[in-house]
Amino acid sequence: MNNTVRAERNNWRDEKISHRHRCWGYDCPAVDIDFMVIEYDRRQACALVDYKHENLPEWHRNASSAALANMGTRAGIPAFVCVYADDFSWLYPIPLNDQARKWIPESGGRHVTEQEWVKMLYEMRGRELPDNWDAELRK
Repeated sequence: MNNTVRAERNNWRDEKISHRHRCWGYDCPAVDIDFMVIEYDRRQACALVDYKHENLPEWHRNASSAALANMGTRAGIPAFVCVYADDFSWLYPIPLNDQARKWIPESGGRHVTEQEWVKMLYEMRGRELPDNWDAELRK
């Protein structure tokens, strides 16, 4: 049985490069990350977070999350998949490496409020969460 490159499923990526990269073969895997961000402060990376909407199926036990974990570990920073509720009433950060488990010790992740998550992001930067951090959200 030959391994084949997975076909484009959703047609929301840049189809031209997506199709071209698939032509490069099975042994040249890549992932188009939905909303992966580098959390940073003072021009220094402090975490990698791949945000996933709650409706996405199986979002953290795959090769792309393993690659993200490896990248974070090699950079010496936390790496997370962070599932979020459509209304932002909760987030569910899942630690992918040892650095992330310092912040979320539960290996399968845990529910946090938006305020708890934002506070943690500030702490990763060595900064305090300002009193009015959510002023824009309350407008």
